[in-house]
Amino acid sequence: MDETRNRTGPGKATRVAPEDRLDAQIGYNLRRASALALNDFAVELADAALRPVTYAMLALIDERPGIRAAELCRQLGMKSANMAPLLAELEERGLVERDDHAQDRRVQMLALTKAAKQAMPAWRRQVRRHEDRFLQRLTKKERATLLRLLRLIWSEDGPN
Repeated sequence: MDETRNRTGPGKATRVAPEDRLDAQIGYNLRRASALALNDFAVELADAALRPVTYAMLALIDERPGIRAAELCRQLGMKSANMAPLLAELEERGLVERDDHAQDRRVQMLALTKAAKQAMPAWRRQVRRHEDRFLQRLTKKERATLLRLLRLIWSEDGPN
């Protein structure tokens, strides 16, 4: 249907420039892609009861053992008020341990528990499977381009 035609009445198409159509808006397309990714992630990691945010926390703690909670917040772009209950949840589940900093007891250093360290390789494989499924229509080069472009949007200093 030609959306540039002007028809009147309820449910009828109005004149909309191609660049103003909903399906031409980047935010709309990001939201749709995000919804698809979140749903598939939930299915893939249902047995582990991990959500994207909790997986990201565990993955970063795994990559940087002893990371401070404040640095984890900064790296993940989260507010400490939002992270505190998630850290408590992961600690309660026996996945994260908090240790006081040697020189400053107010600072908490985070590390994965032995159980979480053992589970991380399998969880990372599950996330790779999820991403392979989610991005199956893209070539390896297109995936790299997408990742680079997304980093340009959210990263303060551009691609890593």
